[in-house]
Amino acid sequence: MSMLTFEKFELYESLCSNLVQNKEIQFVGFVNKKGRKIVGQFGNEKFTKFEEDDNGLDVFLMETALEFSMKNEFNNKFGMMEYVFSKRNSVNITCMPIHENILVIITESHFDVQKVLEKYTSDILKT
Repeated sequence: MSMLTFEKFELYESLCSNLVQNKEIQFVGFVNKKGRKIVGQFGNEKFTKFEEDDNGLDVFLMETALEFSMKNEFNNKFGMMEYVFSKRNSVNITCMPIHENILVIITESHFDVQKVLEKYTSDILKT
């Protein structure tokens, strides 16, 4: 496992800032393989699914990292995972491995994040 460089941290922070400008995005952030938040930003309106004093977001991010770890066990059979998408009643959750970390995006339930991912992540995947 490599250390997070300052350059990658800035890159992640910049990507989060760019993505969260879209009013349909409620939360965007990066977590490490242990589910610890590296950077993260809530959308323009307070994302009310997780309260500030509640550790619900931390638990959710840890669960996301665990899910990724378990799914990676099948990379040799099915190929590398590109992203994981969960559609729920009130939100869509998209998680994408970038470098050795995971990009987590929570959007409005009707929002199609595919085009946004293609637009903003192509450059970051090259680094």
